[in-house]
Amino acid sequence: MIRLQELLYTSTSLLSVAIILTACPNNQTATTSPNSAVTTTPLPQTESLASVNIPGVTNVGEINFKTTSTGVQGFFDAVNGSNAAKVEVSRTNPTNIYGWAILANKGRPADNVIITYGDNNIVVAVATVNVERPDVAKVLNNSALANSGWNINFETSTLPEGSIILKAWAYDSETKEATQLTNTREITIN
Repeated sequence: MIRLQELLYTSTSLLSVAIILTACPNNQTATTSPNSAVTTTPLPQTESLASVNIPGVTNVGEINFKTTSTGVQGFFDAVNGSNAAKVEVSRTNPTNIYGWAILANKGRPADNVIITYGDNNIVVAVATVNVERPDVAKVLNNSALANSGWNINFETSTLPEGSIILKAWAYDSETKEATQLTNTREITIN
């Protein structure tokens, strides 16, 4: 069962929507906003961990990572059930991350979500976008977005020790563009 709370407010003629979701099975809370702006700056991309496969891509350098979009592309909701900005994770246990991702200009879910860290956008995981998110479809008034959620477990054993910032990107396989989702998550690996 999912509890949906919507908070609408107007600030200098801009409407912001905040959604607070509580997923009962795991008692997870996530805060997302499908109507906020993202700034632009293409970022360099150079590396990928050997075990990561991005469909249709032989070299991560083929992907254009962008921090700009028209409208929100989605949200990086949580790490291991916590929506805190900083989370400690185990080096020996899989880490679970999730959120939702769309291609706003195409009115459909993203093809995949690419998870990276570092200024060079080192790819650590690729999630399939196919988890039910009726809240997103309702708030954005588009039934095509009902399966716009993503959820993936990945190993942190190959990541550097200490703190890193994870970023999530909505990937469009047709254009080979990845647009950064709202929110980043800092993880400290111990």
